[in-house]
Amino acid sequence: MKKMILFHSILVLGGMVSGVIAFFCLPEEQVLALQQYLLVQMQELTGTATLAEAAGRILRANGMDLIRLYLSGACLAGLPLLLLMLFLKGFSFGFTACFLLGHSILLLFTRLLYFPLLIGAAALGCRFNLLMLQNRLSSPLRQLLQYTIAFGGLLLLALLCSYIDGLSCCHYLQQLQ
Repeated sequence: MKKMILFHSILVLGGMVSGVIAFFCLPEEQVLALQQYLLVQMQELTGTATLAEAAGRILRANGMDLIRLYLSGACLAGLPLLLLMLFLKGFSFGFTACFLLGHSILLLFTRLLYFPLLIGAAALGCRFNLLMLQNRLSSPLRQLLQYTIAFGGLLLLALLCSYIDGLSCCHYLQQLQ
């Protein structure tokens, strides 16, 4: 399990590095246009942003990620999907982190709270997937129930991470007013 977590961490970090490289490969005018778009979007949210709305949106996104990881782990052909999802989450974070550095470091750090949870969920999904592929499930229903309960616990942790991330988003948006 430790090797799997290490591999998943390297995969996410590789995605992050690729995202940062992609950011720096963009032409300057495109970077400025994207930064302007981000600023306009944040300005539109400043008047209507509430903690419940911000945390709700973040929880919905994080929850959908965990559901995708859960289903990929429970699917026989889900292993490549798990690995691709980890790389792409790292890539999107690395790319957007370059924009967030210019706005708020707090937003960047609170978003990082979600990645250990994501890596743990992917490792759990890979483990269950490999057990299914190797036909090592002694009592499939019991192990599926354990897998589901473990993901339920991860979903609760995602709720906590989403609340913290929502707090930082609201705090940042209130500073923009």
